[in-house]
Amino acid sequence: MRERLLSSVGEDMAVVRGTSARWRRILPGVECQLLHVDKQESTQTALWRMAPGSRIPAHPHAHDEECYIFEGSLEHKGERFVAGDYMLAPAGSRHGAITSPEGVLMLIRGERLSLRDRFLLRTALAMGR
Repeated sequence: MRERLLSSVGEDMAVVRGTSARWRRILPGVECQLLHVDKQESTQTALWRMAPGSRIPAHPHAHDEECYIFEGSLEHKGERFVAGDYMLAPAGSRHGAITSPEGVLMLIRGERLSLRDRFLLRTALAMGR
């Protein structure tokens, strides 16, 4: 696949076409579409969408996490963030739970989400954290 992408745009750019990108379920009502992984830095860039009423439990950050909201809104620690808002959670910080009463589509660049991370998030959600 990498070869096909690079052959169509040249050696200096990689492209993920919206029609071929796959959404992965991370948590109930939360999906992620991986756009880029930097294995050396252990970071990723991805689109995230949360269905209305969905929740991401509290979690720490080993790397800076940047978030830009395209559509909808989310709530964190009593504050509402809407389309056009940008947030930076610095490395070493810890999020409280994130909710999205009306749904949200956002771009997140941060640490790479492993299978272990997904398991821990699901466990925390099941425990009501």
